[in-house]
Amino acid sequence: MQQFYTQRAHAPRWVREGQAADGTATDIASALRVIRQAPDHGLNAGDYDEAALARIVDAAQASKDPVKDALGDDLDARARFDVRVTTALLALGRDVAVGRVSPAAIDPRWKARRTPPDLAGSLSQAAPDAASGASNDSGLDHWLDTVRPVHPEYAALQKVLAAAHHQGKSQGEAAALDDAQMRQIALNLERWRWMPDALGAHHILVNIPAFHMAVREDGRAVLDMKVVVGKAGHETPIFSGDMSTIVFSPYWNVPDSIAEGETAPAAARDPNYLARNNIEILRVAKSGTTVVDPGKVDWDDPDAIKALAFRQKPGASNALGHVKFLFPNKYEVYLHDTPADALFERPGRALSHGCVRLEQPEALAKYVLRNRPEWDEPRIEAAMSAGEEKQVALKDKIPVHIVYFTVWPTDAGGVDSWPDVYGYDAKQSASQAPGRRMAKLN
Repeated sequence: MQQFYTQRAHAPRWVREGQAADGTATDIASALRVIRQAPDHGLNAGDYDEAALARIVDAAQASKDPVKDALGDDLDARARFDVRVTTALLALGRDVAVGRVSPAAIDPRWKARRTPPDLAGSLSQAAPDAASGASNDSGLDHWLDTVRPVHPEYAALQKVLAAAHHQGKSQGEAAALDDAQMRQIALNLERWRWMPDALGAHHILVNIPAFHMAVREDGRAVLDMKVVVGKAGHETPIFSGDMSTIVFSPYWNVPDSIAEGETAPAAARDPNYLARNNIEILRVAKSGTTVVDPGKVDWDDPDAIKALAFRQKPGASNALGHVKFLFPNKYEVYLHDTPADALFERPGRALSHGCVRLEQPEALAKYVLRNRPEWDEPRIEAAMSAGEEKQVALKDKIPVHIVYFTVWPTDAGGVDSWPDVYGYDAKQSASQAPGRRMAKLN
């Protein structure tokens, strides 16, 4: 706010001395048009002082000086109203640009990663200084387009929502959406505001509700496949990372939670469990790592078990399959193969402990090594079945984005939608309830 008026040498923008009454009403009408674009972005125009602006504009039809009728001659009141209009616009611009709520309200691990645009500067440019005598109503009409997320998916969803709000037509096609569908689109528009502007010219996108992964180049999918994601209680986190390494014939280092809750109890019940599943026990110390004989482990001593590590050797039954793809992150989540191919036939695939299992891991391996001639198809297939772990560093890191979109725009101008597998739509809807903005405006 301060920046906006400083750029204007503290001159008012919407209620200006020396301007004809109809000119002031016109300026406020231009601001009102912007506020009334809020529903096209899944927001409520009433949260941005629409009623106060509408009263001035409506009064212009029956009064020679609607601003004076509404505010009187009190210059302080006029100044406060000018600030109020600017506040409403900047609040809307900010909500369109970076969102109304924090994604941490849904999942504390989920972070907003978009850099906020220059709201004051862009609004000043769209509504130039009064001293210049310039008018830029058309620029103001398009101001929200300059601050919204840059992704074409956002623009496509916005277009679908706008069509539903404006007589249900878009390019001659009917857009029949009910209130629930419109609300779902609004929630997904908000999630695009949390995404970084730059996803990478080529990147990997894993959409959890769709149980789907796509490799995209310049926004176009060049490889896609089904995936298995984390189940309830082990939800796959929403984040981005840079794929740096591919590991053929990997060991599976059993996470502590699984080792303590599943592996150790099973080994205690069945002496042959570890051998049957090709799992070895390790003791890690400063002096090095040693293999432990299962027969010498006191399975009734929780502290002794916590001091041990379990890992599954490479092989056909390995939980990670024949290859895994690492993009270092604090959640220890990665993409990997799986021996349980039948899981990809299920419509609902929230079944893992958090990592992402791939339907076609060999296809992804070929893609990420496409610029390494020495890693041709026969060598990749041989490394996957070698039974000996081998790590290969990628020459160029590939951004990986794990996202949560329950709605996605189609090429035909409609949307695809999927179940809210983690209940995030419901949590976000509760956090994004309308009417929360007015207290800050009044």
